[in-house]
Amino acid sequence: MHKKLNPRSMKQENKRMILRYLIESGPHSRVEIAKKTGLAQSAIWRIVEELINEGLIEEKGMATGRRRRAVTYGPTRSFVTAIIYNVEVLETLVAVGFLDGTWRIVERFPTPRVFEEFKEKVKESYENILRTHTLNESISKLVFSLPGIVNTEKRLLIHAPNLGWRDVDFQKEFEGLGFDVMVENDSNLSLLAEEFFSQDVKSSSVSFFLYFGEGIGGAISVNGSIVRGKNFAAGEIGHVVLDISSNREVEDFLSISKLIAEVEKKVNLQGEFLEEKFRYLKRLWFSGEERVRKIMDNYLRCVAVVLKNVIYFLNPGVIVLGGIVNDLWETFGSFIKKELEKITDREIADVLIRDTIFKEVAPSLVGGNVLVIEEFLKSVG
Repeated sequence: MHKKLNPRSMKQENKRMILRYLIESGPHSRVEIAKKTGLAQSAIWRIVEELINEGLIEEKGMATGRRRRAVTYGPTRSFVTAIIYNVEVLETLVAVGFLDGTWRIVERFPTPRVFEEFKEKVKESYENILRTHTLNESISKLVFSLPGIVNTEKRLLIHAPNLGWRDVDFQKEFEGLGFDVMVENDSNLSLLAEEFFSQDVKSSSVSFFLYFGEGIGGAISVNGSIVRGKNFAAGEIGHVVLDISSNREVEDFLSISKLIAEVEKKVNLQGEFLEEKFRYLKRLWFSGEERVRKIMDNYLRCVAVVLKNVIYFLNPGVIVLGGIVNDLWETFGSFIKKELEKITDREIADVLIRDTIFKEVAPSLVGGNVLVIEEFLKSVG
């Protein structure tokens, strides 16, 4: 027996495909959309008009063709899809995300260790955002990117050791704000953002994101889906033991905050935030400052050991590095690669390793908006 195709279902899939294409690739004309999707011009015309009427896409400008200029269409920026709280141990970034995948940072504040104080900060910033931005009741969500183990289904932070928060029901804590809450681990969100915008991650059957922050995190993607595991702890490489004799974990060796603290025992680093201090550390390393170079060289050897473990354990096609520091491979890649080649079989080490494509912001923040967009795309019909 042949299963009959449901015309309504086909239309929904086509609509989702067109909207996703415009979000991922930017504004295009109807002709360009037809070439990319393979749909008939008549279907493109109907769906584009429908998306315009629903306020999801709008005219963006004109494309110059060989014969005539054509109108281009792209996702609207008339409302906020996500209010994102990118929580790090020392600082929380607040951003708004839009349907075209872009974002804007609107505030930053030191992350309180007491959750009730954090809650008050969130409410205060939320009210400020409402004064200047428009939300969409059926689409907009509050998203929390968190440095810990997160039950995404129950909107529950199971444990964030570096914050001292445990068993926090985010949906319940923020239900008074009137919008659905979504929570996710910062590493998972970072890989989700890469998966949405990067072709190499899209085409890789297995990908890994190594997140450098106050702690160390990891995320795994298999065939386009984030692997969270039975208890949502998949990818938590920071808690893998790297030194059995002392029971020290990966986080003890690769944490950016611990690296900075070790360097500052020898040299004063300029800057208020970790990323600023790390930039100054790089300048000292390149200048040949012996004390800094010794500490940093040892740090980079540890990075190579962790990458070796990831390569042998997961055999990924792509490993992405990022977080608070988003240029580690660009800056130190040649050194790390040499160290990696010393301890890894050449055939196995043939893996694409690169920095995240998001240079000016934590990739987890971008992923917070992508999380909402992906959720919304499922409902498009």
